[in-house]
Amino acid sequence: MSDAVLSRLKNISSDCEKVQEELLLSLVRRNADTEYGRKYDFSGIDSLEDYRRRVPLTEWKDYDALVSRMISGEDNILTTEKVVYYCISSGLADDPKYIPLTSADINTQKRYAIDGVNETISDYFGMPDGEKPGKHIFYIGEFFRTFAENGTMSGVRMGAPYRVLEDGGELDLSVFTAPGEILFPEKLDDMLYMKIRFALADRKVDAIHGIFVNKIVGLLDHLLKNFELYTEDIATGRVSDKFKISDEWREYIEKKLPADPERAEELRRIVTGDGTDLALKIWPNLKYICVSGGAIFSGYMEQLKKFTGKKIPVHYFVYSTAETNIGIALEMNKPDRYTLIADAAYFEFLPVESDWKTRPLNAWEVQQGKEYELLVTTLSGLYRYSVQDIVRVEDFYGRMPVISVCYRTNQVMNLAEERVTTRQMTEVCLHLGRCMGTDITEYCMDADRNARTPFYIVYIETGMGKTNNEKKCSEILDKKLQEISSGYRRARSEGTLDEARVISLRRGAFRSFGAYLSKNGYRMEQSRPLRIIASEDQRAFFKKKAEE
Repeated sequence: MSDAVLSRLKNISSDCEKVQEELLLSLVRRNADTEYGRKYDFSGIDSLEDYRRRVPLTEWKDYDALVSRMISGEDNILTTEKVVYYCISSGLADDPKYIPLTSADINTQKRYAIDGVNETISDYFGMPDGEKPGKHIFYIGEFFRTFAENGTMSGVRMGAPYRVLEDGGELDLSVFTAPGEILFPEKLDDMLYMKIRFALADRKVDAIHGIFVNKIVGLLDHLLKNFELYTEDIATGRVSDKFKISDEWREYIEKKLPADPERAEELRRIVTGDGTDLALKIWPNLKYICVSGGAIFSGYMEQLKKFTGKKIPVHYFVYSTAETNIGIALEMNKPDRYTLIADAAYFEFLPVESDWKTRPLNAWEVQQGKEYELLVTTLSGLYRYSVQDIVRVEDFYGRMPVISVCYRTNQVMNLAEERVTTRQMTEVCLHLGRCMGTDITEYCMDADRNARTPFYIVYIETGMGKTNNEKKCSEILDKKLQEISSGYRRARSEGTLDEARVISLRRGAFRSFGAYLSKNGYRMEQSRPLRIIASEDQRAFFKKKAEE
């Protein structure tokens, strides 16, 4: 590999003003004759300031109808380049977005999210140039072979480069434990069982790759709880009736993975206990984990360390959204440190608590320690678009910011102008777990807005199961929340918010929520954890779980 990607990144980060301006101007010139370009006179733009004066800040509602027309077959609306993939937004929206991606966008993603990540990991281990860091990768993600109504490939952002490489016969499938038909299934079936069976059959697994850490933790927790069933299936070459998989996949597994009593016996000798070092016990050759994590996933990161061993290094992958590639982690074991990629998009930064009339800053104008709303102009036809993430500038690489992700702009509790973020609540729940002597494995927030004095409702799930002392938990959480959030402290002192209420759920409640979403047609390949209840369906689900 000769660190070609990392060398490129270093050079463009040092010269980011020139790189960003050239990128932006090339995009507007290329797309001047599109419907959007004519509307905002792209042909008359010769500088960053011209661009800012002519083109407004945007959000998804500004593109929804335009993209629908593109999917229906119209050209030259947002970009002159051919759209080769429609990225389906992750999350819990009832009406998912279909983001157009061009080849240039996907090639950039491949460069950094695959090649750049491999170079970073290889450098960490001091591997020779060209040697891949993972040769037996247990890959958690799923890249369904789905298509938009016009026949263009569609799916989640992280699947785009893999789908394109696989479609062209350029993807080396030999490094994955699961075969191609399981990594790239034709139908939206749950591949969890099949992926685990193939990974358990491979004694040489040396890496676990995923997207969000909650998915890896959920898989390992599932494996722990069903370990005896899996070992029995390996011994017999069959599939237990306890696992709900289709007859088609049941037949596939029984054909591809015949009985292996020797491997089953090896696994039976493992003392699983509470899951400590479970992954290392199953796969002694495990070298590293590659996954998106960080502060907003703090509870999951602690569980991951328990399952995989605290000495196993973690690469925190890349920071990207459905709309664009944003940053890459350049060091192992450093969460929340993403170096922005100067040739992936044109970036602007709007200071927190300012409105859209405020002049956004360029990447080289931001200040370390400050928080900003991130705006992007993408390679695929979105212009000055808010990705709805609040980021904090932690450092600089060359002149390009190194950022952490703080919270989503639509993931803030704000009943009385207190603005409590999910990042703050995650820290509060970690504190509550320590006070309780257990992990809070999941939480989400709601509110009783109809009470005389509104209050937060925080649903929690702990490692020890449902607690009987919700009142004490409520007191601890409320006190810590006042310490950590000045807005919440003010609202409590003014009497505009009442004490928060903690409601403890039985173990498995959040897992069943994921099953509920999947059953109702949500794409779950790279779903983030639910943190703020946003619909009546979600509210009814958790109220029912609280009564169990």
